[in-house]
Amino acid sequence: MHQKAWKYIINSKHILLVSHVSPDGDTLGSVLALYDVLKKLGKKVSLYNFTKELPRIYDFLPNINRIKDTIPNHFDLVISCDCGSFDRLKIPRGDYTLINIDHHISNEYFGDVNLVDTSSASAGMVVYKLLIKNCVKISKNCAICLYVSIVEDTGFFSYSNVDKQTFKDASSLVELGVNPAKIASLLKSRQSLAKVRLLGFVLNNFELYNEAKIAFIYINKEVLLETGAKRYDTKNIVNYLRDIVNVRVAVMILEEEHGGFKVSIRSEDEIDISSIAKDFDGGGHKNSAGFEVIGSDFKEISKKILKKLEDKLV
Repeated sequence: MHQKAWKYIINSKHILLVSHVSPDGDTLGSVLALYDVLKKLGKKVSLYNFTKELPRIYDFLPNINRIKDTIPNHFDLVISCDCGSFDRLKIPRGDYTLINIDHHISNEYFGDVNLVDTSSASAGMVVYKLLIKNCVKISKNCAICLYVSIVEDTGFFSYSNVDKQTFKDASSLVELGVNPAKIASLLKSRQSLAKVRLLGFVLNNFELYNEAKIAFIYINKEVLLETGAKRYDTKNIVNYLRDIVNVRVAVMILEEEHGGFKVSIRSEDEIDISSIAKDFDGGGHKNSAGFEVIGSDFKEISKKILKKLEDKLV
């Protein structure tokens, strides 16, 4: 499959690399790693993301300024990275070949070629394997992008998806010139004041249920406006609630700008919340999942989620 995917890449005339809506470090690191490689091979390549404003925390990634929110008129190959379903790419169907690179167990295998490795801790690791299998030279810039994808999707090697292969790949990337301390500083020590204010709101307004085993936080549009936080500043903020002693599941419900809600759930190792996300047409991993809900009644949505979680904890 890796050779088949690479053959499509080599024979293509114009490649569109697509990261998912509301991007994180894994999806961005993966497409930017491929961009570096493919440009060095002389390929015509474009980068697309539907989101108007990318998270500032990733501003150091090589070529991130080349990601546009408009789709080019003509391309014959699309490569998506870290996306479980076609709809999260926000691109139209068309006369092109689609290579789907991912690691989510909930992936819908929507590509003409599906490089989906659920044993990998990040989509970046799947990209790395694709490059290694095809004997592609990896530059320092490419290695930086791949390393960021790995540390972002493993919580800096603290999540249950980490195994010996994760460390092997990370070690290989360090040998190619990645500076782990510098990457850690860039990603963890440059939080905006707005995000810190948002965190203050979260820590002062969360609610506990089921004998403090479940933590909930609701963030509406007014909170983002008052703190000055952007939507991407909410990323991983739910983890602070999951870190509370006795809390086994943490839930963040974020009011979307144009209606509806985005729900993020985190759980401890033995609690599989991916099935709950699937019940709401979402996806993710065993201990980290999410979904979107159409509607305007926050309390009703909260009740439905809470009921499913309480059943899980019985």
